[in-house]
Amino acid sequence: MFARTLFILVTFLAPIPLLSQQLDCDVTINTQQLTSDAVDNLSDFVFQVKQYLNNTQWTKDDLGDNRIRCAFNIFIKGSPSAGRYSAQVFVGSQRRIWDLKTNRPTEKNSAMIRIFDDTWEFNYTRGVPLVRDEFRFDPLTSFLDFYAFLILGYDYDSYDAFSGTQNFQKAMNIFNLTRSAGSPKGWEFPGSGTYNRTRLIDELMSEKFKDVRQAVYDYHAEGLDRLSTDRDAALKNILLAVESIGKVKKRVNEQSVSIKTYFDTKYLELCELFQGYSDPAVYARLAVVDPSHQKSYEEYRQKQDQ
Repeated sequence: MFARTLFILVTFLAPIPLLSQQLDCDVTINTQQLTSDAVDNLSDFVFQVKQYLNNTQWTKDDLGDNRIRCAFNIFIKGSPSAGRYSAQVFVGSQRRIWDLKTNRPTEKNSAMIRIFDDTWEFNYTRGVPLVRDEFRFDPLTSFLDFYAFLILGYDYDSYDAFSGTQNFQKAMNIFNLTRSAGSPKGWEFPGSGTYNRTRLIDELMSEKFKDVRQAVYDYHAEGLDRLSTDRDAALKNILLAVESIGKVKKRVNEQSVSIKTYFDTKYLELCELFQGYSDPAVYARLAVVDPSHQKSYEEYRQKQDQ
């Protein structure tokens, strides 16, 4: 039984708390481009968003002290009208690496997602609490809900293959709500540019990209979590997981948001993991699968040769 599943089972058998929480989220905001009035209206915005993300019961599972660490770094670009804002957001989350000898989390973390979403528009009124309504699209709370479920889906997939499906489906449900709201800016499908949140969730729920989600599990549960018990086998599993994503990339023959997101998140970790690896061609193999970060792989290959 895998680490997250075992932890949830133990928690389930324990006394059930009144409120189970899943996220431990840090929220920051940059308002340098705003007028003083627009800034004043956002005086409690960080508090409200942080409370909303951390106190909402997103799933029935109580993760106890192992809540998912995440961050929303919000850059407000402008305020076209009173109470109306446009923003760019960095969304990141981390996963604890487990020690399978003790079946306990270590102090080491692995980045799960690193996403820069440059198209978010919403209304906000100071002092009005954020209220979640899963049946109605709201430009502010639905955006937060979408990424909360995305964070949960990736995390769950990394412990037990495809166990994040329910969370990804909830993120997909939010996208479906946008259609009745006229597909607001940022929610268009298929969208354009290198990142689009609706294309990402569409891929995560698509059979064509099933092997990418399998690779998320193989990389973490069969790779990172096994470093403490059999490092050579763990690194082999990680490399196989990465190369399986390369096969998907070649097979679908299209610009994939989920694959780009994966490598934008993992490339530096991959560089560090394979320092001293027995196969001297490992960085060349990584560059073939992930050419967008070839420069970094080459820099680490050169360190390997020194």
